[in-house]
Amino acid sequence: MKWKRLPLAASRKILCAVALAAAATLLLPSAALADGQRLVRADLSQAGKELVVELRTAKPVALSKLQARPDPRNVSARYLCVGFGHPPRAGERWLCLGGRQSHRRIGVETVGAGGRPMQVGSVRATVKRPRPDKLVIALEPGAADLSPRRYQWRAVASSGCTSPGNCAEVLPAQGMRTFRLRPVRPVGCTGGSPGLVTNGPRDRKVVALTFDDGPSDYTDDFLEVLREKDVRGTFFEVGQVMPGREEVMREILAQGSELGDHTMDHVELPGYSQIAGAAARIRAYTHFQPCLFRPPGGAVDAGVIATAGSLGMRTVNWDVDPRDWSLPGTGAIYAAIVGHVRPGSIVLMHDGGGPRSETLAALPQIIDTLRGRGYSFTTVTELLGGRILYRPYG
Repeated sequence: MKWKRLPLAASRKILCAVALAAAATLLLPSAALADGQRLVRADLSQAGKELVVELRTAKPVALSKLQARPDPRNVSARYLCVGFGHPPRAGERWLCLGGRQSHRRIGVETVGAGGRPMQVGSVRATVKRPRPDKLVIALEPGAADLSPRRYQWRAVASSGCTSPGNCAEVLPAQGMRTFRLRPVRPVGCTGGSPGLVTNGPRDRKVVALTFDDGPSDYTDDFLEVLREKDVRGTFFEVGQVMPGREEVMREILAQGSELGDHTMDHVELPGYSQIAGAAARIRAYTHFQPCLFRPPGGAVDAGVIATAGSLGMRTVNWDVDPRDWSLPGTGAIYAAIVGHVRPGSIVLMHDGGGPRSETLAALPQIIDTLRGRGYSFTTVTELLGGRILYRPYG
């Protein structure tokens, strides 16, 4: 394909339109902007599991004056949005800045034929202004009903008309650009420094439910309870029982729970090969690098903690133990947990290593009771202030 060379006027330079596939960048020559137009540049990128939108404007934009859920048919409407289209689906999905919580939420609406807004709502997002003329929005695309696929997209803005006419500015001026939103998967976590913990911070009513000795034939049922209750947990896995159960391990991660290392053969005071072997198998089966290690039986010494730390894992025990491995009965498991949980507790349970129907039967009531007392649930990594790391693939 040959590019036609354009003559340059002495008073201005025209920048070339650049489309970087990795960043899906749109450029509009600022010198070509008419008075009152604000959009200079719009970029899309993907950082972990977040969609990142960067908008540059000719002048600083007051977010408080923008409508987060505008009606584009109203010529006086003021908005700054990014529209996503996916033919043959009718309409565009608009993400719009503005509103009362403009730095924490953005408006979401589907704009149909003739500019008619439909399915109006809002989603959580982080909106930052690194410099006066630049806005950066980060959000989880699934919250805005944007699933992995190829989209056509554009930026749309309007400062409002005082008389009939079309005041909307579109970038690019004609057509739309293409961006591929890729699926993501968890690949690791932060916080895997050497050390031993038995609980998280005591200043918040947050609890981590943990499950040892799996994966097993019971794990799917535990996941179903967590899914129905909208709870995430941490599963400490034994290497020797992983083969043939790779799919349930991947499902643990897909639900937002996390995997931890519980040695290859469930031996106490394990050496390097026992800890490293289980971590390698988790990584091989799921692409996830664990940052947590749980010693079988809770038995630790300085060597075990140091070995786990050298492999990028923090050693995690617990402060609530219902001794469910001894099969004391569903009622006893329930009472031991709800009677001893405190803010920041790490609760030990088992989804493998033997019959686990008692623990499984107690789990829904445990969750309901603690939630009724004001507790929320998270993974151990997040309880300790870390985060799960995601990477696009495919």
